Amino acid sequence: MPAPRTLDELCSGLGRMRADAGSPSYAEIARRIGRLRGGTEPAKVTVYDCFRPGRRRVDDRLVGDIVRALGGEETESERWSETARVLNGERSGVHIEVTHAPRNAPGAEIGREALLASVPAADVLVLTGLPGAGKSTFASALVGRDSVLTVQLRESESDRPRADPIDVLRRMLGALGVRSLPYELPRLRETLQVTARGTTVIVEDAGDARRLAALIVPGVRYVVTSRVDLADLEQRVRPQTLTIARVIVPPMTDTDAQRLLAHLITVEGTAAPLPHSEIDVGADALRRIVAVGGGLPLDLVMLAGIVREHEGWSFQDLASRFEHEPRDARIRPVLEAATRSLSQSEADLLADAALLDRDIDAEVLLAAGGPSAEADLHRLHGRHLVELRDGHLLIHATVFAFAAERSRSLRPSSERRAFVLRAAAAVVARIRSDPDYAAREVVTVLAVAAAAREHAADSAVEQLAIEAHPGLSRWSMWNESLRLHDLAARGAGLDLVPEIALGVAHCAEKLGRLDEALITLHRVRRIATGASLARTWNQIGNVQRWMSHLEEALRSYELAIGHARAAGDRIVEGRATGNHADTLRILARYPEARDRYAVALTMAGEEGDDLNVAVVRGNRPLLLLAIGQLDDAAAELQGLLDESSVDSLPFVRRTLALVAEATGDDVLARELCATARQTLRTAGEFATSADLDLLEARLDGRAGDLVRARTTAERTLREAERAGSPLIATEAANSLAEILVRAATIDATAAHQLVDDAERHAEEARSIAEATGDRAEVARSDAVLSSIAALRGDDGSAEALAAASAQLYAEIGHRLRSG
Repeated sequence: MPAPRTLDELCSGLGRMRADAGSPSYAEIARRIGRLRGGTEPAKVTVYDCFRPGRRRVDDRLVGDIVRALGGEETESERWSETARVLNGERSGVHIEVTHAPRNAPGAEIGREALLASVPAADVLVLTGLPGAGKSTFASALVGRDSVLTVQLRESESDRPRADPIDVLRRMLGALGVRSLPYELPRLRETLQVTARGTTVIVEDAGDARRLAALIVPGVRYVVTSRVDLADLEQRVRPQTLTIARVIVPPMTDTDAQRLLAHLITVEGTAAPLPHSEIDVGADALRRIVAVGGGLPLDLVMLAGIVREHEGWSFQDLASRFEHEPRDARIRPVLEAATRSLSQSEADLLADAALLDRDIDAEVLLAAGGPSAEADLHRLHGRHLVELRDGHLLIHATVFAFAAERSRSLRPSSERRAFVLRAAAAVVARIRSDPDYAAREVVTVLAVAAAAREHAADSAVEQLAIEAHPGLSRWSMWNESLRLHDLAARGAGLDLVPEIALGVAHCAEKLGRLDEALITLHRVRRIATGASLARTWNQIGNVQRWMSHLEEALRSYELAIGHARAAGDRIVEGRATGNHADTLRILARYPEARDRYAVALTMAGEEGDDLNVAVVRGNRPLLLLAIGQLDDAAAELQGLLDESSVDSLPFVRRTLALVAEATGDDVLARELCATARQTLRTAGEFATSADLDLLEARLDGRAGDLVRARTTAERTLREAERAGSPLIATEAANSLAEILVRAATIDATAAHQLVDDAERHAEEARSIAEATGDRAEVARSDAVLSSIAALRGDDGSAEALAAASAQLYAEIGHRLRSG
């Protein structure tokens, strides 16, 4: 099979492998993995997640274990894990490469023997020095040939987003073989302390002491390379009893550099080393080449590569070439000459523009640039440093890179931050005056938000995300809005935590990017307090419920309730209680759900929370439907419609149609379904639309239009899988199986294939329902499988499956317990 190019293709490939292995249930796969891991089983729903389309990231180690559990060889398992790691990196905002292996660096000690002998013992060794000074190679020399955990942060790359310590710790633990990875920073640190004890960790290219300190735990040896001094690391590391030593890796002396270059030329990458006599003859030229390198090992490596590529050149020829080539890029002297002729205000404006993007709304730059900005901009345009076109400022990539580097290195951060704040204010003003501005100029909005985040203007980022969201959502630009909210969620102290959390959840639901949404919501949660913390936990529960991580959702709602109660916010407490009740209903814990619905409704009424009153009264009839109190369900729904000032309420009308179906009145059910469809046009809700599609499919099937019924059910199943909704996928698969069974009883010529297809869908529905904890759908699947066994004449299996279905319905108190 060709290697998957996307996570969706990877999930589909696992699905095909599962089918080829006889379609074992997700619970069975989890049990097999437990045996492979020596008894530690992953959660069934976590296993199911690896097969679910629409993922933004997957557990790469678990993917490999699934392949082994399905009969794959060790090499095949490793290949699938590596593919998952690569695809995770391509889909996430910041990919951190982490490896656990020896560092293959023969000759790393050459020229550094004296420095190696002087390194002090310490828990944390920080290596600093110029770019190209050989810090990474020196780290390799320190650890020798032992296996180490290497973490590539790449924080010196100014245009690269910074990785959150939580993401880094999860990657580190994954590389060490940990399968069950929490999201909370304290739990991640505790797990690393236990798992990595005695391990050496090399952290490459660290740039921020705060982020680095979060990765450091007792009992683990750290070697850190950095281009900055990480001055306050000692104050940030916990516990402070950990010892930290600092070593500057300087450029090499000429003698040491000549030794290293000779080694590189004669050993690295050549099958036939050059004769030492030739090196001796060219000793003077060798010294000249080393002088070009300036004692920086990185330059020496590059020079050695060029020497090996020009076998016909003498050392003297190569030395002359290197001496006469400019050290910097050829365009740099030209740009330096061009910018030296600019006035101070012109140079400042170019530097300001380079903080944003190569293509931005010129009006924003003019509004933030000061009184002479318009004249300065036209002079920059006249010098061909920028281009003005259709109201936009365009900067060539080379000019932009040059100006951006100088802006960040030569100007005070206070000046840069002041400009960014003015630019953010200009964007907000334009959004407020033009509802479509954010959608039309989304590149500018994102550029300003990213610059604000870079310059710690957290409130400005929050305001941009909140103000831009309505316009971006109106144009279905969910990905862009989620990027804005993610930038806002990375701030040190949010002022608008609930709004940020709500925006994240809204975008994630539309995009199906639920894994990323959880990470962002947990990032917001770490800095939220009081009622804001309660609302954030409530949103986390909503995302988990959408993903069918139902037990986790219950715990999140319980935390939301506790924090809301402590903060005295009964509105949030009531909403989280209602969500908690609805999750209990999905888990078929009907008595508990009924009690919690009552509590939520009481709180909502006392607090005047009309929205939650409508939500609870709209959801509670689903419980009444499940336990067979159909008249009470219909009365509750009709009362809600009569009292509501909102015309649509499609989810209420949908449930009324489901109640009619349960009573056996398909004519009324179809009429109510059509009414619900009318209201759905003005209030698009995927879950409600899917429920109506499946209801219509079942009605069509019972009316004899089996082709239409099957087509609708298959389409809904595909849409549910794309949306990443296991709850809807389970119901769709069971509905489709029921329709196929009915078709098999009518069409004897196609009965064999129809029964096989029905069995496949019913078994898949059962497997997903078992993984997610949806016991009512498990019982429904058993009932369908019983019908299939009866069609095949297997009376024993039919009776056993029917009994299992009836027993489970009875255990949960479902209305179908007697049937």
